[in-house]
Amino acid sequence: MRDEMRAYLDAPFNRLGTHCEKWDGLERYFGRSDLIAMWVADMDFPTVPQVKQALVERAEHAIYGYTDNSEAEREAEAAWLLRRHGLRVEKEWMLYSPGVVDSLHFCVDALTAPGDGIVIQTPVYGPFFSSVSQFGRKIVESPLKRDGEAGWVMDYEDLERAFEGGVKMLLLCSPHNPIGRVWRREELQRLVDLANRYGVIVVADEIHAEFTFDGHRQTRILSLDGADRCVMLTSATKSFNLAGLRHSTIIVPDEKLRDALKEELARAHADMSNIFGSIAQTAAYTYGDEWMDAVVEYIRENRDYAVSFLREKLPEIGCRPQEGTYLMWLDFSALGMSHEAVMKMLVDEAHVAMNSGLFFGESGRGWFRLNLATQRANVTAALENLYKAIRSR
Repeated sequence: MRDEMRAYLDAPFNRLGTHCEKWDGLERYFGRSDLIAMWVADMDFPTVPQVKQALVERAEHAIYGYTDNSEAEREAEAAWLLRRHGLRVEKEWMLYSPGVVDSLHFCVDALTAPGDGIVIQTPVYGPFFSSVSQFGRKIVESPLKRDGEAGWVMDYEDLERAFEGGVKMLLLCSPHNPIGRVWRREELQRLVDLANRYGVIVVADEIHAEFTFDGHRQTRILSLDGADRCVMLTSATKSFNLAGLRHSTIIVPDEKLRDALKEELARAHADMSNIFGSIAQTAAYTYGDEWMDAVVEYIRENRDYAVSFLREKLPEIGCRPQEGTYLMWLDFSALGMSHEAVMKMLVDEAHVAMNSGLFFGESGRGWFRLNLATQRANVTAALENLYKAIRSR
């Protein structure tokens, strides 16, 4: 990356007092505020300069009425998907939602019925559980299998048993949060073929799609053969650090499914966008290429530093370089401490805030998630604190 871009990302930012959950919420969530915040999945990097410029220009207009998504927004997203992912989508396939988690809920409610089974592949991002259970659907867990070479893989035999049992939907996390797998095209094609055989709708949360490393490429679900009845959830908010602006896209090729989701969005009064989210997303997809490339490189460097540090100084903590996302999935089970004791040590001795693995289901017991999308100084301090806390015991 250019030196100017590295300096832009590397500059320390004080986010305290900015209504920032990641830093201002430490006391509320962890009981103390003197922690290095390595938990909530947003970034400590300033966004694309042209995004800020577009927001300031619109804010100066001083009338913030109801929003109509522009043709330019759809064109910008379609161009980004084609340019960055080789995926051609039609603009009429796009629906807008306040967020990807909201979209999971809308898909469950609109496309399944009470009592239906819905598969989630655990461990997985916590809201996958609630998006199923809160609508009276049945959670059907298909645990990912540990694999020495790949780290984790899908259990296709277990998936087929669930599909044979009559489940109606699978919620796919791609890339997978928290394990960091970038699913290969052949893995996803096998999944879609299996789902089509049993009439199962695949809803793919692809919010981390831009964060892939080491030559791994995101396979967009809609690029696969037979993916006409799949639903792709995406957003610039994760990619460009805009989560507070609450804006995302649901891309649905199938007209019947799309119409059902339109009705659901209207029923929930969620079919009108945040004006600033819409403007920010358009600017990000138009001007964000260099910024995005630099951020991915910066995070890869943080990942490599963290893996090297842990393997050299704390080999008892299991880690592997994630293929995607900016989140590292760490196994603390070899410390011989209870999950609760590890959490207490992290907070009270290491002064580092990480996500508890239990947020991702019971299979996350003994695991913790570390956010690497921050300045190197924070990564270094957090790991040094962790080292001192463990070695002093």
